[in-house]
Amino acid sequence: MKRYDEKVLEYLLDRYERSLLYTGKNKTNRTISMTVSPKTLPEYFDESALQYEVIHQQLEKLEAYGYVRLVWKNKKKGHILEKCELNLEYLDEAYGMLRRKPKMVKEQEILDICGDYQGKAKELDPFLEWVRKRIQGGESIQKYADIDTPRDFGQLCQLILSILNNDSECFLRQFSVRHFHDSKAAEKDIGRAVRIITEFSEKEKFADLETEEILAEYNIYRNPSWLMMKGNVKIQVRSGDSLADIELRLFGGGLGISNQDIENICWDPASPIEKIVTVENLTSFHQWTLDENAAVLCIYLGGYHNQVKRLFLQKLYRAYPDAEYGHFGDIDCGGFRIWKDLCIKTGIPFIPLHMDLIAYDKYFPCGRKLTEQDKKTLSVMMKDPFFHQQAELFARMLQQGMKVEQECVEAGLEEMQRDGR
Repeated sequence: MKRYDEKVLEYLLDRYERSLLYTGKNKTNRTISMTVSPKTLPEYFDESALQYEVIHQQLEKLEAYGYVRLVWKNKKKGHILEKCELNLEYLDEAYGMLRRKPKMVKEQEILDICGDYQGKAKELDPFLEWVRKRIQGGESIQKYADIDTPRDFGQLCQLILSILNNDSECFLRQFSVRHFHDSKAAEKDIGRAVRIITEFSEKEKFADLETEEILAEYNIYRNPSWLMMKGNVKIQVRSGDSLADIELRLFGGGLGISNQDIENICWDPASPIEKIVTVENLTSFHQWTLDENAAVLCIYLGGYHNQVKRLFLQKLYRAYPDAEYGHFGDIDCGGFRIWKDLCIKTGIPFIPLHMDLIAYDKYFPCGRKLTEQDKKTLSVMMKDPFFHQQAELFARMLQQGMKVEQECVEAGLEEMQRDGR
């Protein structure tokens, strides 16, 4: 038999937990009720069945227990039911009948978990404080967590903490086994965990980064990551106690090195490199052609660099501090942010290549329109001292309303090699 009494009581308790009575903000007497209508209780209005008698019987029993008060149309008991009102004096008993955990208990469990993780990672604390304030203010935390599943919230906090504290390179499933003894446990909530880390970190710390790129900042990779490079230079590969020389010029399409092997790449200062160029996009990297008369090394970044690539560039910089370092990327907000991030996090004075007024004026007809967000971001970037030399370019971009992707700069890298820019 269908339990209409439980359905009605669940409905009333849901309304109570969403009301100002629950939060204590209600200043006047208010009744928590459910109007009996085809929407709330359609079976009651089904003339082809006799369910209304069952409904009367079950709800009258609820009233006898004191959990609800029934309101009858025209005050004729047993005739037509108009609405059911929750008796707030028997809340504990109503929760007990449904074997339902009160919202207040679930909220306290969430708060206890916040207390358990508070102070374990400074990047996690702002999120925990947000959760605490929302609960104490009677507001929802549904944006990030389900209050009905405190255990899941605890696992989410543990996942975030594990990401923040990870200090050794590993794949996502290895990471999951290490911390949760299940290769797929972390994958279920990894997107939400990364979103929380992003939104509660320092402003712009992870601006424009995708989930995979943010995980890479913490040495976690879903799949092996590769660094690609090519040029008219020589590299060395360490194997045990010995070094093997490799002529990079022999690989016209470039040489891919796994993140796991990057630390084995070495540089011989006796084998000169005049210029190092980092390239944002893969198409432009493939379009770049070798100049047999210049010792130039080209490195594909793949958008934002990660920790492994930064260490690789810093090792290169120590070997060739006098070489010219340049970066070639999109002429848009993201491209210039990547360049800034590259300079600041590596400490290397990269010069932007083909990201100036000359290139912009030549190629903007092939570009794309700036979005409203692009325009707002450019206006903010114009005030950033780091971009003082790009102020005129940014003004022109706002005037023309266009941005230029790296691929539009036809033969840009070939021109760079020929004219020495």
